[in-house]
Order: sequence, then C-alpha cells, then structure tokens
Amino acid sequence: MTSLARTATIPLLAVLGACTNDAPPAAATVAAPEALRAHNAEFERGVTKVADGVFVAIGFGIANTILLEGDDGVIIVDTMETAESAQAVFAEFRKLTDKPVKALIYTHSHPDHIGGARVFAEGNDAIAVYAHRDVIRNMEKTSIELQTAITRRSMRMYGSLLPEDERINVGLGPFVDVREGSTISVLRPTHPFDDRLEATVAGIRFELVHAPGETDDQIFVWLPDRRILLPGDNVYKAFPNLYTIRGTSYRDPRRWADSIDAMRALKAEILVPSHTQPIVGAQRIDEVLTSYRDGIRYVYDQTLRYINQGLTPDEIAARIKLPPHLASAPYLQEFYGKPTWSARGVFAGNLGWYDGNPSTLQPLAPRDEAERMARLAGGLDALAERVIEAQAAGDQQWALQLSDHVLRLQPDHAGVRKARIKALRALGEREANPNARNWYLMAARELSGEFELPDRILTPTPAMLAQMPLARFFDGMAVNLDAEAAVDTTMAVGFEFTDVEERYTYIVRRGASEVVPELREDADIVVRVSAQAFKEMLARLRHPAVSLVRDFEVTKGSRLGFAQFMRLFQPQEA
Repeated sequence: MTSLARTATIPLLAVLGACTNDAPPAAATVAAPEALRAHNAEFERGVTKVADGVFVAIGFGIANTILLEGDDGVIIVDTMETAESAQAVFAEFRKLTDKPVKALIYTHSHPDHIGGARVFAEGNDAIAVYAHRDVIRNMEKTSIELQTAITRRSMRMYGSLLPEDERINVGLGPFVDVREGSTISVLRPTHPFDDRLEATVAGIRFELVHAPGETDDQIFVWLPDRRILLPGDNVYKAFPNLYTIRGTSYRDPRRWADSIDAMRALKAEILVPSHTQPIVGAQRIDEVLTSYRDGIRYVYDQTLRYINQGLTPDEIAARIKLPPHLASAPYLQEFYGKPTWSARGVFAGNLGWYDGNPSTLQPLAPRDEAERMARLAGGLDALAERVIEAQAAGDQQWALQLSDHVLRLQPDHAGVRKARIKALRALGEREANPNARNWYLMAARELSGEFELPDRILTPTPAMLAQMPLARFFDGMAVNLDAEAAVDTTMAVGFEFTDVEERYTYIVRRGASEVVPELREDADIVVRVSAQAFKEMLARLRHPAVSLVRDFEVTKGSRLGFAQFMRLFQPQEA
C-alpha cells in the first residue's frame, strides 16, 4: 500500500443457482476493445492511502469501501456487496489499524454499498449507521417487489456467469462479488436524516448532505476540516448511468447536476468516490466535476429540446451526441452509461412510454407483428433466410432484430438461433461499454443453453428478516398473486402474529389484492403464526409445504382452504 501510487457478488433472497443442459457451449472469446481493457487500471486491487487517516479499498468487488481513522476509532463508508467481500476488505484494513469501528455510513441503498455491514460492525448490531431516510424503503422495494426481474437483469448486465477471460470488467469495478454461497449482512440505519446531518465520531467531524443523483437517497460525505469529499455514486470515472439497463426508477438529471454543483461549491482538495480511483488537487477536482455536470445537463437539455421538436425516443437516441470537448473528457467515457440510453430515460421520465407516433399507440401484439413480417418476407423460411444472410454479411443488429420475429413464431429454429448467437457475440465483442457487452454475451450463452438464470441470488439471515417490517412481505405476496388463477376467487384471510402486536387481513378479490392492517371479523380464514416463521417461509428459508403444516395454526376455516389460498401466490414464468 502507498499513497495515490498503488501497490498492491440486488434482489437478494436465495442461493445462486444455474441450470445447465446438454447443449454445446458457445465458444469462449477474449476479444474486446482495447479501451475497455485499459479501463482495468481503475480497479487494481489493493488499499490506497489517500491522506493521513483516509484509506480506500479498490478492486475487491464492484464498489469501494472507505476507511476514516479517528482518535479512538474508525468510520467505514460503504460496506461492499456481500459479507465475503467485506471480510476481504476488513482484513486489509486491520493491517492498518486495530481501532474499533465506531460508525458506518451508507452513501445510498444499492446492494453493493450495504451488503457487508455486519462484518465491519464486528458483532455490534447497535453500531451507529448513518444514511438518508429513504434508504430503508428503497432497499426493501428492490429486495422484495422487484427481486426476480432485477436479479436476472443485473446478472446479464454484470456478466455474472461469463468466463473470467470474457468479462473484462463491469465498468465501475472488476466484477460483482456475488457467487454461489455468498451471503449478505445488512444493518438498518440507526441515524436516518432528510436533508443534512452534522456529527462527530472518533474525533472526526463530518457533514452528510442529501444529494439526489444515481439514487434519490444518495448523499455525499464532507470532511470540512480537511476539505475531503466523498461523493458516493454521483461521480465516477465513466459516463453516468442516468438510466441503467438493469432497470431503475427515473433518475432526474437536473437534480443530479444540482448535486454536483453543490459539491463544486465546496472546493474540495481530495475526492474519494465509491467507485474508481480518488482524485487529489482542487483544480483537477473542479475540472472533473464541471465536465461531469455539463455532460449530464447537455444530455438532459438537448433531449428536451428534441422532444419539443416532436422527435421520438428512437430519433433522439440516433441524434444525441456529446460535443467534442465533453466526448473526449476522461470522466465521460462510455464505460457505464451512454448518452443514447440516457436520452431514452429522460423521455420516459418526462413523458412516459408513449412516443407520440399514432402507430405505437395501440400496436399489434409481438406475435401478430411477427406473423405479418413473415408473410411480408414471403413466409417464415424466407424471413429466416434473411436473418442468416444479414448475420453472415456482418449486419449484426439487423440480424438480431429480424430474429425476434422468427423466434416468436418458431423458438427452436436451429438456423436462426445459431445466427442470433453469432450476432450477439459479434455485437458483444466489439462493444466498449461493459453493460452492453456483458448483456450481449450473456444472452448468447443463455440462448445456446449453457444456463438458465435463477430468480434469486443471495440468502438472507433470519436476523435480517427480523428487521424487515411485515407490511413489506405482504407487498411481496401481492406482486406474486396469479391473477388468472384467482379471477373467480373472493376470499379474506386473517393473519394473527404471535410474536408481534400486528394483525393483517389479506383480501383476494377476483384477481386483485387488498391488505388491511387489522384482523377483519368477516375473514373467511384466520391463521396464527409467528412473524419470523411467516417471513422465513416467504423468503424460502423454510419449505412452504412443511411450514404451512408445522408453523400455522388455523383458528377459523380449514387448513385445506388456507393451502389453496397460498397456492395463488406461486410466481409463474410468462
């Protein structure tokens, strides 16, 4: 470890699994643009001393963890994605100091910043944890309501199942350290705040400032006595993900740029981001922050200009380009986000899904469109030939788009599947953006039959489940209700919990859900169960069928009726 010269695995509730079959694997490749390989220098594994008492661990996973050493203890800022990655980082930190950890700070709610908290707490679950007030709500939403979708999309974006020589990096780090057997150890914030919080821990005076950007719950950490700024994920060495292809709520670029302006005003002398390398020097930091906010505002402002000219998202994406001085800026290279994706996100965030073209107002269903495309081409065989010809001619994107139609009508068409795999691999190999590259290459391997993506990755601990509110588990049930199976069902089930003073009635009304936070007298069925057993069953820590028999007491109605009710909440693939 030296100073700035270095020496030296979201959606979260079950174990990573991958199903394989006998299909031959796609050929391995190490082809990649040189710029992407050069970007690996940002993630050289080790601990960097940024200043006296300020250290940052880089390259142990996708995110950084920052150590602030005080008089009689230390503060940890961001805690990695898993307990295992946190343990690797903490072992390195313990080579620097044996002072106790007095506080944790989450810069935001993304899993790679909160997943290893208990490791750094060293068994002290009462440790002070500072974060924005919305962190709790946002981390619960991701881990319960959108778990399956975000899990699979994240695995594609980060290339989680790609061979190591094929996944060059993930843009903001070398890899996401989530794998089979990984565990998470999140602690809930004890010191939530809204706009600003000032505190002193271990003799370190710090200010926490709400700074919406990559997330609405983002904060930055300011050490005023030393002019050191920790910007979280609002600044990193790549064009920002104003929209991320794994999926996200709208990220308002105006607020993001405003947050950077607030950081610019501080005139920091050291900047330590939660991804990529630190920056030293007030002038250099000002140059980076200024170009970063200008890049964000340029894409936002010009997208709205094009919207007002009547252009559709596709037309805007085809036109939006950074001016030369920003396109060449080191911190705006497209190693994470892209202006084209960002423009589409800005359109949707301001106007919603409808692009203004009447032909897209009520479009044909995808299969109906595919049938008409086949007829237009002279039949399915002719359309398939066009796919194969386009791919062979190097027109990979057109081959990919045409193959959508063929495979909707004949999913097992061998020639088109082979052409689509080749097109995906060709697009991935020439792509310098890791998110796009990994998605193409993962999709190719999925189509070749090498694996199927799991619906969940990590296993929570019972202690983590105990901290989560019961209401969120009912939210999880609601998004798993099989509406088609329940279309003729009207039923109210009451839940009495034996270990907490909470009661709920879950009503299924012909495919719709209503949850009432009380025990209704007109409930058709009433069950008694401990909240912990209920949570562990829904989180799959207990076998559902066994849990229904052992853990639930039916005090009204029949056990068979309750089992039939619970079967309505089995998620099914579309």
